[in-house]
Amino acid sequence: MGDCKSVVAVFDEPWGIVLEKFREEFEFLGEKQYGNERENMEWFKFEDTRGFKLMLKGHIHFTLNTIEDWGPHDYFDIEVFSKDGVTVIDLETCMSKFDFILSSEFLKFLKKLTEIGAVLICGYIYGYERLERVFGDTNRFLLYEWSVGIVKRGKLEVIPSGVTVVKRELLDLEDGLYELIERPGRGEREYVLVKSMDGYNILVTVRESDLTDEECYQDLLEDKAWFSLHMTATVFKRVGKKIENEFLTRRAEEYFKAQTGAEPY
Repeated sequence: MGDCKSVVAVFDEPWGIVLEKFREEFEFLGEKQYGNERENMEWFKFEDTRGFKLMLKGHIHFTLNTIEDWGPHDYFDIEVFSKDGVTVIDLETCMSKFDFILSSEFLKFLKKLTEIGAVLICGYIYGYERLERVFGDTNRFLLYEWSVGIVKRGKLEVIPSGVTVVKRELLDLEDGLYELIERPGRGEREYVLVKSMDGYNILVTVRESDLTDEECYQDLLEDKAWFSLHMTATVFKRVGKKIENEFLTRRAEEYFKAQTGAEPY
């Protein structure tokens, strides 16, 4: 067992419609429906839910292959929340093997979520201090609230996690490598590679040193399980200008292709 990590999928539809689609793609192993005020108050009496209402808790089976010796990752705990007509599904795992899911497999999982209508997919680590730096608290409901705000405004300006999937209309950027804007003096330069994927953009962050240092770069190419690990890395940086450096762009593209096996269209 390791840290509990979550993939968060946000839908611009009522929870009942989303859940019906979700059942068509994922096998439920058990569930309990909630929804009334008393049950929510009892379940979250020590958390500020920011107005989110828990509608369902359950477990799903979905097999994702990992790198050698780890065995398949095939289980997520899920919670379905509703607020202002927007649905948030939190898919949580506390299994260490999540970090070793093959990126090509993980991309299939993300595509499943887009096929049932997720407009934004990001990730986080439960209780992670980076959330506190961003929101002033480690409360996960602050991330949910921020996500709903993005859907309501119809525009994503800040990249929430190391791997993020967003409907193209929320971030209409052409494919390529972009700088991530950081406050002066705060760490090394970091970029985000934007790749189109069936009406969505998949955003993958990468540090400059990982592209320029030969040993680090070889690790990017040879380790085929970076995406699940980076999915839960909290970033929260703004997208800057497109990078015209051919060397950096080519290396970022090669990293993406090495992880996925092929470029998505």
